[in-house]
Amino acid sequence: MNYRSVFLRAAAFALSVGVGSGAMAQPTDAVTGNATTRARSAPVFTMYFENDTFTGTDQHYTNGLKFSWLSADLVDWGQTGWRERVVAAVPFINRSGGQKNIGFAFGQNIYTPRDITRTNADPADRPYAGWSYGELAFVSKTPAVSDTLSMQVGIVGPHSLAEDSQRLVHQWGGYERPRGWDYQLRDEIGVNLVYERRWRLYGRALVQKLGIDLVPHMGVSLGNVQTYANAGGTVRFGLNLPSDFGVQLARPGSVGGSPADDLDPRVALDRNFSVFAFGAADGRAIARDIFLDGNTFRASRSVTKETFVADLSTGVGVIAGRWQLTYTQVWRTREFTAERGRFTNFGSITLSRAY
Repeated sequence: MNYRSVFLRAAAFALSVGVGSGAMAQPTDAVTGNATTRARSAPVFTMYFENDTFTGTDQHYTNGLKFSWLSADLVDWGQTGWRERVVAAVPFINRSGGQKNIGFAFGQNIYTPRDITRTNADPADRPYAGWSYGELAFVSKTPAVSDTLSMQVGIVGPHSLAEDSQRLVHQWGGYERPRGWDYQLRDEIGVNLVYERRWRLYGRALVQKLGIDLVPHMGVSLGNVQTYANAGGTVRFGLNLPSDFGVQLARPGSVGGSPADDLDPRVALDRNFSVFAFGAADGRAIARDIFLDGNTFRASRSVTKETFVADLSTGVGVIAGRWQLTYTQVWRTREFTAERGRFTNFGSITLSRAY
């Protein structure tokens, strides 16, 4: 008997069974059954750029810039010993069987009154303010639900360098020089602790690869910068919808959206293109907003804030290979009682790449 021939045939048979079964070789989601191998190994870098220039204005929330990086799946957070025990004790982010990602971000927000030509800014209008921060986030997700727990630490006031940023950009672009920064909020270290849960519901293919989904969310932020509870949702419609949790603005807890399973066109083998439209709403019940209430421990300019603020938005997105580009138009309801008009608006661009 040719034992070598028998051995090779047996090995070939075992290999074919292992490859054919797939379930033994590739991680799958326990609920949907979709493979997650490539999704788990895809970190994502995202750039957010928000500005009211897109809508022809220059007031209130006038600019936001944020860069974020979200890791590939870390399984058990990649920690051992006491660090593993500490992370395991953190609530909300230790769902069994889910992907676990760590995100890092840094950004800057700029706020100005309506009339930036006044040297002594209108005390009835919102004060000049800047917020520069770093952010650490823990994300735990399955294809159906995602939990994000993040902490922002930064500074409000002159050392946020928001004044320098705005003056430089206005000088380069030939825009009106802002003149009232002497009345901005004073320096204050800021901390926000943010939690948000998102669900991906009603993911349906309507005609072949044309689909629709609904992504509701709710969360809370606690800190001396912003304290609020929020809830809302996003509806998406398009071709080869990404299997993530929707487009987010450059706000607390947003650290980019990585694929939740291998059907996402950024990692799928049978598709690498998507185009979609979306509409979203987010409502916030606000207890504190330093950009309106003023400094926590020192006297500063302030206005009387509205306790409920909503964002209504619509936009479009496109995925080509590992790249995703979206544009969002946002209408924000009145943020303080003396604010003119029912809405302010701005545009938001996000550009991301999965690796």
